[in-house]
Amino acid sequence: MHHVGTLAQTAATPGTYDGRSEGFSRQILFGPEQGSVHQCVAVCELAPGGRVDRHFHVFEEGLYVLAGLLTAFDERLAADDFLFVEAGAAHALRNDGSDVVRWLEVAAPLAGAREEAVFDGSGADLDTPYHRGRFELASLPDPARGIGLAGFDAANVAGGAANVVIGPDFGASQFNLMVIRYQPDAFIKLHDHAFEEGFFFLEGAVEAELDGETFELSAGDYCWSGVASMHALTNRSDRPILWLETQVPQPPSRHQARFVPDWQKLQR
Repeated sequence: MHHVGTLAQTAATPGTYDGRSEGFSRQILFGPEQGSVHQCVAVCELAPGGRVDRHFHVFEEGLYVLAGLLTAFDERLAADDFLFVEAGAAHALRNDGSDVVRWLEVAAPLAGAREEAVFDGSGADLDTPYHRGRFELASLPDPARGIGLAGFDAANVAGGAANVVIGPDFGASQFNLMVIRYQPDAFIKLHDHAFEEGFFFLEGAVEAELDGETFELSAGDYCWSGVASMHALTNRSDRPILWLETQVPQPPSRHQARFVPDWQKLQR
């Protein structure tokens, strides 16, 4: 199962936050309605002077700022800053800047009937309710050395580099949020996982094969690949591709991917 879309054609509404926010909207890229059972990923916007009232979630949350200035926990976050928010940690959001602020939001897990946001209540008493970080392009590893993820060797992946910005080392237990860059001619061969993956493309263009269908995706487009959904990515352009990627649940320490060429060799 997979889902493909473009931000320009995705509805923007305040959703659950209607009446408890001002100047706020969300565009859900993939979640339960698109087939996901583990995550909800959205692009959110907050107008200058806008706000989201104090609330908390039963799930873990990741925020990656795409543009503008976002204030949360009295921290001011600019483009390429990111924030991990613990489950139950009460927080409000506001835009103190003069430009629209936009961010990618990851929520996991979604199991069971869970309220999206709780506005009335004290929230959890946590020693560390959040972690803050910043992504720098220079932090990506050399693509010639491989993508840097366990089990993704050079025979199946080439020309790619990944940085897990929110994951186990950053306090998250339910999801990974990564920044990935592919050089021209880079690829990852056809494979599947025992977890879901989501992709939101920031720069460049990519050829994505999803369950036997081929899509040309570029900045502002997104796709989601469900458990056991076969997928491959190739950069056939002459410029790098940059995207944000989610993995939910977090991958195991071994056997993260089943690559078709490797599996076919075992079946001969």
